[in-house]
Formats: sequence, structure tokens, C-alpha cells
Amino acid sequence: MSFFEELKRRKVFRVAATYAVVAWILMQIGEVTFPALNIPEWVMSTLVVVLLAGFPIAVIFAWIFDKTPQGYIKTDVPDTENIGGMKVQVDDRPFYLQKRNILLALGVIAGILMGTYGGDTFKSSVDEKSIAVLPFDNYSTAEEDQYFSDGMTEVIIANLAKVKDLKVISRTSVMEYKNTTKKLKEIAKELGVAHILEGSIQRANGRVRVVGQLIDADTDEHIWAETYDKRESDIFELQSDVAIEIANALKSELTDEIKDRISEKLTESTIAYEYYLKGNMFDNAGHSPENLRSAIAEYERAISIDPNFAEAQAQLGKMHAHMSWYRVDISDDRLNMSKNAIDKAMEIKPNNATVRMAHGTYFYHAFRDYGKALAEYTIARDLAPSSSSSHFYIAMIYRRLGDFEKSIEANEKAVEMDPLSTLMVQNLGQTYNAVRRYSDAYPMMDRILSINPNETNILWLKAILLSSKGELEMARKISEKNKSLSNLVNRFNYDYLARDYASIELRLLNTSIKAVSNIWTYYPVEYYYGIVYSNKNEKAKAKKYYNSTESHLKSQINSYPDDPRFHSAIGLTYARQGKYDEAIKFGLKATKILPINKDAVFGPIYEKYLASIYSLSGEYDKALEKIEYLSVIPNGFHYGDLLNNPEFDSIRNEPRFQRVLNNLKPQS
Repeated sequence: MSFFEELKRRKVFRVAATYAVVAWILMQIGEVTFPALNIPEWVMSTLVVVLLAGFPIAVIFAWIFDKTPQGYIKTDVPDTENIGGMKVQVDDRPFYLQKRNILLALGVIAGILMGTYGGDTFKSSVDEKSIAVLPFDNYSTAEEDQYFSDGMTEVIIANLAKVKDLKVISRTSVMEYKNTTKKLKEIAKELGVAHILEGSIQRANGRVRVVGQLIDADTDEHIWAETYDKRESDIFELQSDVAIEIANALKSELTDEIKDRISEKLTESTIAYEYYLKGNMFDNAGHSPENLRSAIAEYERAISIDPNFAEAQAQLGKMHAHMSWYRVDISDDRLNMSKNAIDKAMEIKPNNATVRMAHGTYFYHAFRDYGKALAEYTIARDLAPSSSSSHFYIAMIYRRLGDFEKSIEANEKAVEMDPLSTLMVQNLGQTYNAVRRYSDAYPMMDRILSINPNETNILWLKAILLSSKGELEMARKISEKNKSLSNLVNRFNYDYLARDYASIELRLLNTSIKAVSNIWTYYPVEYYYGIVYSNKNEKAKAKKYYNSTESHLKSQINSYPDDPRFHSAIGLTYARQGKYDEAIKFGLKATKILPINKDAVFGPIYEKYLASIYSLSGEYDKALEKIEYLSVIPNGFHYGDLLNNPEFDSIRNEPRFQRVLNNLKPQS
């Protein structure tokens, strides 16, 4: 009998597996319940040590003893064993002299050593030069000073991000821990860092008092601590000093050039600085029209006091570019305002990361000039290597250029630095969806939803993934949890894919908006009324609403002839009315305004609309040809798109269509 067979006979494997499962369950229970019950951390450590120590004991007892109805007895040893068809006398020497038992003992000892000392291997996976700066506690009496303490956190993070060999968690993720009751070790584990900087700030009578302490998250040891009491006008010097001392405490490489960047003063005016912080607060809150306008107002106040405040000028220019990109104001005047502010910023501080990021966004959002934008974002990344924003926008540019692998690589780096940023996670998830890597998006989505189950951007992403995989009803259920206006397009779309025209009509009756739209889609509400009444076979009413849709879209095309959204929408409207030549003309026009080689993200969307126009117009071969092409490129058709879309009912049973559908069907 072989050694392996003897281990099986003595049930050693069974005991080891059972022990491992029970131990794992006990550790999971401890990890979840101990913090909630305020049980000291050493209790959890003791539990782990006891479980590790018990494992070799359990294995040895499994070898020596056997469980019978009469209780535990010493395992019997046969007189002979069969080896290669021959009966061989069993070694009946004492346990400690038998070769197989010596091997067993050595294996157990190795397991103990790995369990005891192998922990450093797991710890080493966390970069020792990594840090999260938690939001500073605000001890000021004035409630409006909260943005001031948040600004302190933000500037220290920005200064540390300039240090090349530091991994610094970005602002969005650390702000999730504002007023948290979680323990530092738990926070560090969630963010993947070795060190935590925490502190407090108090502002009163023209002076600022800041207390900071740097803590090793694993040992809870205080590596550095300092108290600063300075005039309010010295706040910038204080922020620089903290960053430099933290970098030194973590033994980071600080060249004179990096020190100069960290010590660079934002402005001579603390009042202008406060307006700048307020502008940042609105910028960080999202890019709704209201937030964009509020941010612009605060940055304008900042530069009215200090026109040479380069970062405020840069942020102002970036907000104007956002106004164009998010279709709030796409006038030439808006783009000129963006250019003027950023040109001024570049004149003052050409080697500043914030300024170069804004310059890149101007090229990206105003002109889709991806080459110049990428060059600016790369410079910004080199100036502040640990800033997640530059990595994120580099990812966005690669995605527009159609290099989805490079986009994923850069976006994953950004998410590593900002793991709780819904913007970065949402976009990485969209890119995974574009290349049909659906399952890769779930872990990071679930991490955010475990903290905030109602996070609208992540619910939006989760519904998109489910719909792409063909799980439409689950997508609809998730989408209904997301009541944000930005999700309205999806809710209408899912109702349409489900052929639930009653729900579409109900939504129409309960909305006051004129169009269901986002930055790549635009449908007047009359378009959906036309669909509803067509389905009811009330042709006169449907025609009335389609005519109204045409008038609305023609007006938009006259005002904005280079916006592909309006051309695609009017093409679909014509197709539904039987005006096929006009439908195809406008569908093609949309794909020429924004072709895939100009935008690999939005370009395929207009190609998909063209496929629908072909199908509705009876051009079945052209529709199938387009579907076949769009089923193999990123951001083209997904299984769920083709499975449920009524626009493809006329070709659904075609072998070519079914072949594409089968090829796209997710494997799991």
C-alpha cells in the first residue's frame, strides 16, 4: 500500500479538509462580528494562532486513531500490504522510526512554519510605501468651515501624489470614510495600503491648528506625529510641510525638484483659496448642469481676487470644456471661455499637474483631439505619478482611440489608486462590457455597493451588464432602484426591449421632460408616444407624434448640424413611418459625423442605430452585414441587444442572425 493510500485509509485527508472548512468559518465569523462587538483585535489574532496550532494536532490524531462505534481506538496496521502485485511485510517499527511517518511529521512542521512565518508573504503584497489620507476632523465652530478641512485633506493628497515612489489613495475613496467608525486596519485593508494619515484641523481668529499622525495600519504603531499652530495665511506652507515630512517618514525619494513642486504656492490670497475649494467641492459632486454652473461661479470669484491663481484658472477652463462635452452649452463662446482661462493658467504655471490636466481636457472635451489630450495627460501623470485622475483620463483617451487593452490597463491603475471612485469603477466596468468581459466588473461593483447599496452610477452599470448578457428582467429590476434623471434613457430602453409599452406610456404621463437624452442619445418624448400608439394600432395618433418628432429633430439639426444624435433619431423616426430612403440617408449621415475611427466608444452606437434603420426599412442583407460586423468589435452588439430588440424581429429567424446570436451568448 502506497503512502498516499495509507493517508486515505486513515482518513487524514478527510480530517484535514473538515478542519480547514470549520477553521475558515470560525475566522469569517470572527472577522465580521468581533469589530461590531468591540472585541479587542488580539482576540482575533489568538483565534488564528490556536486554529493554526490545532491543525497538525488534528492530522496526527487522524493518523494514529480511528473513530468506531466503540469510540476512538488506535488505527489497526495490517501484517502485509500489496505492492506491485506482491505481498510485502509491513514495517512494524515504532512510529518515530518509520519513513512514512517521518515524512508526515516533516510535512506538518512545514505547515506550521508556513502558517507562522508565511504571513509576511501576504503582507508584502501591500506596498510599504502606500498611504491613505483620511478626511481631517473639523474642530472649527463654523459649519461652513467643513469644506476648508476637506480642502486640507485634498491638498495634502495632491502634494503626496507628486512623490514618485509613493502609492497614494485618491480623494474620492478616502472621503467615503468621513466620520467613519471603522478601525484603521479595516480601512487599510479595504484600500490596500500599509499606512494611514489621520488628523484634525481647527480654524479660529485668523489662526489654524492642525494635528496629524501617521500610523502603521498593521501594527497600529505611530510612525510620525506633529502639531502645527500657524497663521491662516501660512496654510500653504503647512500643507507642504506635512507632505514632505510624511514622505520622509516613509523613506521616499524626495529630489529638490519634487520638493519644489510640493512647496509651490497656490495663491497669495486665502479668500481666493476658499472660493477655489468651494469650486472643487462642486466639481467633485458630479457634472450635472447645476454643479458645473456653481463650480464656474466659485472659480470666477477666486480669480477675480487673484487673476494669477493658475489652478483656479485651469479648473475654470476645464468646467467650460465640460459644459460643451455634457451638452449643457455647445456654443463657440463657451469654448472660447475655456481656451482663455486655460491659456492664462499655462502662461502662469506650465509645469503644474492640475494645469496640464485641464489643458488635456480642453483638447479632449472641446475638440476630440485625442493626440494632444494624451500628450497633456501624460505630462500631468509624470508631474504627479500617484494621481488617479491622469491615469483615468489616459484610459479614456485610449478607449476613444480603440485601444481597449491599454485603456483597461490604465483604468485598472486608476481604480487601484481610487478603489471607491464610482466614476472610475463605472468607466472600467463599461470598458469590460465593451469587450464583453462581463464577469470582470462584478468584484469592484460589489465592493462599492456593499458600502452604498444605492450608488446610482454603479446600479446603472450593473443593469447595463445584465442587459448585455440577456438578463433583461433583472436589469429592469436593478434599473428601477436608480431613480436618477441620467438613468431615464435606460429605463425607457429596457421597457422597449421588454415590449412593455404600458410602462412606457406610464413613464411618459409622469414626466415633464421634452426629450429622453444623454450625451450619445436623444429622443423627443413624442417619439415614444409614436411607438406606443403604433403598438396599439392607432395609426393616426402615431403619425401625429412621429410628425411632431420630425419637426423637433429638424429644428435641432438646423441648430446643431454636427450632432449625430439628432440624425440617428430622425432616421429611426422616418423608418417607422415608411420613409425608408430618408431614414437611411440620415442614419448614414450620423455614422459619417462620428465614425468608429474617430470615436471607438460612441461611433459603434450610431452604426447600431443604422443596423436598426436597415432592418426597419427592409434592407435585410445590409442589416445582417452590419450586425455581423458589430458583433465582433468592441462596444458593438451584445447578446441581449439582439435577443430582445423588436427592431430585428423581421430578420430574427434568419440563419445568419441566429449564428451571430449563438456566438454572442455568454458562456456562463
